[in-house]
Amino acid sequence: MKQSGPVIARFIVVLLVTASSTAFGSENSQELNYGMGILNTRSQSVAQSFRLTLPLLVPGDIKQGWQTVAQATWTNVWAQERSYLLDYEMLDSTLGVSYGFNQRLGVSVMVDSRSYFGGKMDGFIQGFHDLLGLDQNNRDDYRKGRAVISEYDPVTGNLISQNSAHELNNSGLNLLVNYNFIHDNRVLPAVNIYGVARYAFESADIVTKGDGLDLGLGIGLAKKWNSSFYTYGIAGFTLYDDQDDTQQTIIKLKRHQFTGLFAMAYPLSQNASVLAQYLYSTSVVETLHGLDEPSHELHFGLKFRVGKRSVMDISIIENIISMDNSPDFGVHLGWRLEL
Repeated sequence: MKQSGPVIARFIVVLLVTASSTAFGSENSQELNYGMGILNTRSQSVAQSFRLTLPLLVPGDIKQGWQTVAQATWTNVWAQERSYLLDYEMLDSTLGVSYGFNQRLGVSVMVDSRSYFGGKMDGFIQGFHDLLGLDQNNRDDYRKGRAVISEYDPVTGNLISQNSAHELNNSGLNLLVNYNFIHDNRVLPAVNIYGVARYAFESADIVTKGDGLDLGLGIGLAKKWNSSFYTYGIAGFTLYDDQDDTQQTIIKLKRHQFTGLFAMAYPLSQNASVLAQYLYSTSVVETLHGLDEPSHELHFGLKFRVGKRSVMDISIIENIISMDNSPDFGVHLGWRLEL
């Protein structure tokens, strides 16, 4: 596994160099399969949010010319097992700029930041559960607005340690290269492949020490079936920088992850689409019940144009199947402006 890092790094360089031979050619694509694209929210799962979380990119996301991108996702986390309790909220924000040389080759530079704080959604979520008669899963036994990570003895139930969720704050610089192999075929779906590298400015100190370079690869698909139905898919692999095991504290993390997305879009008009997405991510935690399970996230939202050059997407996030390693609830807002 240690040899995979240089291999992926070389792949990103080769992708940029080999594609550049066609980068400046003029093309006349009808963009048959692109549609308005997906809801551009990445995984908000608990352990996946400590390091690089693979961006979700499909054909057409990086358009020809300059674009700026800004997005923010606010999630609430509540996870309780015999050995731990997680109670906090996270704001995951991204600001970046991209440039499409043509309809095939594009690059993007993004800065991401995740900040952890006390639960402003606690009252809303508890009230919603009460309204629908849903179990609170013991969250109403604690005061609202906490930002804590607690570790317990699984046998006695005694508190071993308690840390502030602020110690999970992390940020980084991302460089992404994308290439569309098929983009205007009437039979085949549009296909893109992309590579991303993230250098950590700030790391989640109670999980892993030091800065590192994480790498990811993704393949995206986009297909128009008729005027009122599009589908999208992504398969991705992330390789994390090797860390000295002696430097890890509370959670032992894995060094790789697989990601899969399936999305459906129903255009309301040429300027708006309703989307539903399912995002699957394998666990990045070695042995910690609940967090060592894959995450399953559902996104529901609306993507729409604002004027001629900007697109916004608004969505909500819910967890299913595995509750511990996914956000309890979240909201997402994204904005892209073509310059």
